[in-house]
Amino acid sequence: MGVKSMERGYQQGICEADACRCELSSLPDDAARICFLKRHRRKLMAALHEAQEKLSCIDYMIYELERKQKGGGSDES
Repeated sequence: MGVKSMERGYQQGICEADACRCELSSLPDDAARICFLKRHRRKLMAALHEAQEKLSCIDYMIYELERKQKGGGSDES
C-alpha cells in the first residue's frame, strides 16, 4: 500500500468519524444515540466479516499455489 493510498484511507476514516459525531450530536436523546451506534456497529461488523471472508479466500489461494509450487499437490482443474 502506497503512502498516497494510506493518506486517503486515513482522511476517509477521519471524515467518517466526523460524520458520525455530527449525526450523534443531532439526535434528540441518548436512546436515539444508542440506537444509531448499534446500527452503525452492525454495519461495521458486516463489513468486517465480508473482508474476513475475502482474506480467507486469498489465504487459501496462496496456500494452494505454494503447495503446488513445492510439488505437493496435483493440479486437478
